[in-house]
This record gives sequence, C-alpha cells and structure tokens, in this order.
Amino acid sequence: MLKKASIFLLMGVIAMTATACVDNKNGITTPENAENKTISDDYMYDSIFKNSLFVGDSITEGFFNQELIDDTKVIADKGKITVLALETDVNDVVAKNPDHVFMNFGINDLLIRMDLDGKPVTDPIQFSIDHYSAFIQKIKKELPSAHIHILSVTPVTKEALQEYPQYKHIDAYNTKLQALAITEEVEFIDLSSIFEKRSDLHVEDGVHFKADFYKLLLEQLKTSVQ
Repeated sequence: MLKKASIFLLMGVIAMTATACVDNKNGITTPENAENKTISDDYMYDSIFKNSLFVGDSITEGFFNQELIDDTKVIADKGKITVLALETDVNDVVAKNPDHVFMNFGINDLLIRMDLDGKPVTDPIQFSIDHYSAFIQKIKKELPSAHIHILSVTPVTKEALQEYPQYKHIDAYNTKLQALAITEEVEFIDLSSIFEKRSDLHVEDGVHFKADFYKLLLEQLKTSVQ
C-alpha cells in the first residue's frame, strides 16, 4: 500500500513539474485547445497499427483525441516514467497481446529527483535506463513473439530548456537508448528527422505537440509494422 501511494505521489510530482503547464498553456491534453482538433473523422492508421500498442507518458497520451488510432491501442499517463511503467503497466501490456509495442519514455525521467522510496536519484539517465531495460525484459518474457520498438526522446524548445535545464541531457539519454536497443535486441527509432523538416510542431509549453505531429509520427512508424 505504501509503495502504491509512493507511485501515485511521484507521478503527481512529475506531472506538476513537467506537464502542469500543459493545462495552463493550452497544451495537448486540454480539450479546449484549438491545436488539439482532430486530424480526420476516420481512424486513418487504425488498420495499419491494428495489432500495435503505444506505451508511454504524456507525449504518447497525446494520441487521445487525434482519431488516428483507437484509444484502446494506447497505454499512457501524464507524468509516467520507466520505474512507474515497470510497476504498473506490464500486466496491461500483456493483456493486450500486441504484435508490436512502441515505447516512448524519457521526457519525464530526466526530471527525476527521487526513487519510489523517496531516496535521491543522482543519475536520472542511468536510473531510467535500468528500469527501461527491466520493463522491456518483462514484456519480452511474457510476450516473446512481440516486436518492441523504443522511440527517441523528442526535443523541446529553447524556452522549455530555459525553464527545465535538465532537458539539455536529451541527446545523452537518446545515446543510452540506442545502446539499450542493441543490448535488448529491439528496434530504436530516431524521431529527429520529423523535427528537421518541421519546427512548428510544439504547443506553447515547448514540450508537447500539436495534432500534426502525431500523423507525422505514425507515417514514420508504419514502416516498422509493414
């Protein structure tokens, strides 16, 4: 019970730190956001990703409201980090029995200051990677035929970097993710090409994304399932 309370407390702290500004600044999770209008009345990519599952934090949570894929294909929460996914999401992923699992964590992990026991975390990147590895291993054990894909942490704007200097370590985190993918024999998907072509995808908070990003993301990811 104490551990469960710690999980929700930690998620709340991270959510307030990293994403509370989303609601206040009309970010991706705010229903009234003009930028959060649906791209299409049809689930354009639902058949392509019919046996896929998207697992992650508030970036992945942004798939809700887009009407690109069915919400049942998304397991995501604001403030989610790898250590929490390891504690709370394994059974949910296994129950879905997907052929492909796309994982996107890290944007909150870089802000970690303490573990579930309240002890200081001195190396947030390694702390996150260790739990990311454990999460992948559990999914592979339960779903040995599933294809796992880990997505690079998306960039933030200069303004977001000024507000949260920890984001200067995004590149270092992605380098560790690439190494993790090799070790765990899963696919690493570098999303940087999306932002090389488009510099107008962030909402005002500089961390989360407009609707256009999610279509561009699925366009890139579909090559992994076809």
